Amino acid sequence: MSLDPAIPPERIGDTGGLRWPGTWRVYVATRSEEIRAEAERALTMRDEAGQLVSVGEGIGTHLARAETYARSRHGLRRWLTGQAIEGAWSNVHSATVMLYGVLPTAELCGRAPEVAAIGRAYLPGDDPRLVHLQARLAAGNLGEDDRPLMQSVLRAAYTAQAMETGRVRSFRNLLLGGVVMLTLIVLGVVVIGAIWPHVIPMCGDRSVIRAQGLMPAQICPTGGLQPGHGDVPLVALIGMLGAALATAASLSTRSELSTRYSLAVVQNLLKAPAGVATAVLGLLILNSGFVPGFAGLGSQPAILVWAMAFGYGQQVVTRFVDQRADSLLSAASPLTTAGGRPSR
Repeated sequence: MSLDPAIPPERIGDTGGLRWPGTWRVYVATRSEEIRAEAERALTMRDEAGQLVSVGEGIGTHLARAETYARSRHGLRRWLTGQAIEGAWSNVHSATVMLYGVLPTAELCGRAPEVAAIGRAYLPGDDPRLVHLQARLAAGNLGEDDRPLMQSVLRAAYTAQAMETGRVRSFRNLLLGGVVMLTLIVLGVVVIGAIWPHVIPMCGDRSVIRAQGLMPAQICPTGGLQPGHGDVPLVALIGMLGAALATAASLSTRSELSTRYSLAVVQNLLKAPAGVATAVLGLLILNSGFVPGFAGLGSQPAILVWAMAFGYGQQVVTRFVDQRADSLLSAASPLTTAGGRPSR
């Protein structure tokens, strides 16, 4: 029995716009072919294959939709909403659940541990369906009557997975909005500082040394004795350099989890404007006299070193974002725990 697509591809999704790359397209295509082959083989082995024609057609329809979503072109809006990737995986999972409705009984029982493992990855440990399936599996008396139970556990696990990955996608979009907003703010600060350097003074105070009559009253980031147009832009650049060093250091300890969406790129993008903000604000605080016992920035290298240190120090702020991202990724990835529900 051939599981031909029941609907034409042009009816699913819009084929206009851009095609965003992603290895998920390869996984969807590969998994779809596997399900199609398994379903055709299972239907030919079942005595009542004629009674399961509608199930086979349903599997074919879901696989056709998944493959069409994987091939479709979509723009920024659909990338943000995850329409293509969610549509593809949703249909793959639906086809998988329907596949368990046509598998021969012996093969169905052999796959029970796999279903239980997927259930443990995404469902609470006290979920009644999962508890019942694990009890039946432990007793070793699985049979045809357990087919609906296995499908129920699988369907619930896939639904929970979709919810967790949806939270990751929403957080990614929130981070993107934060990156854009913070970038615009620091860009405005840099532009204002470049046009009106006296508005955002970055120069260090040499009041202690000046009292001895040895040096002028202040020194600025660009080396001048008065605020210049390049002071704030230079501090911003040095702050970004410090943020880049912090990002490079964090890469050695960060492990990317297996999820539909990646947060690493957006997390790193956030650190650049954050480094600019902390560098500018940090120098303003040091030059304000609010820090007890601080005598001022007495040289140009000292100003630039402090700017880099503050840029690196943006980790103090962005680490809360990193912790939230790690929590969401862990909940969306079954690989974070050995056979248990991912920690939140």
